[in-house]
Amino acid sequence: MFRGMLTRKGRKGNVLVETALVSIVFFALVFAIFDVGQFLFVHQALEHRVRYAVRWGSINSITNTDAIKYKILYNQSTAQLNPDGTAKTGYFGLTASNVTVTNPGISTDDYRVHVTIDSFPCVMLGLYQKGKVTSGTKAINISVPVGLFN
Repeated sequence: MFRGMLTRKGRKGNVLVETALVSIVFFALVFAIFDVGQFLFVHQALEHRVRYAVRWGSINSITNTDAIKYKILYNQSTAQLNPDGTAKTGYFGLTASNVTVTNPGISTDDYRVHVTIDSFPCVMLGLYQKGKVTSGTKAINISVPVGLFN
């Protein structure tokens, strides 16, 4: 009888230890899922903005690559400047150096607008990488045939 009481009394701390260990793993997975979801959201939102800008450019002036770039960055066809004359950061913290717009195949049947967004920034909240990180070598490359919108 005395032995059974010691065993039961010694088990009280096990629940606390097991809960702590499981909670650490659980919350690490929740933060990782949240970060991956946020990264995918930013990626999809940027893709949508690029397609919108190319659609706008095909209607207004498809050869004006700067206007398409500014449409991606600021949702306006002109650059947005701070009061001190420097360029504002664009959509999701993009800068003009992150966005490249080219239009290969001018005056051909395979006329396209090609947009590349390199190293787009994303804020991570997880345990592995906290703070502002960039996509690194992962770039968004979208090539849209202009004939789709004409």
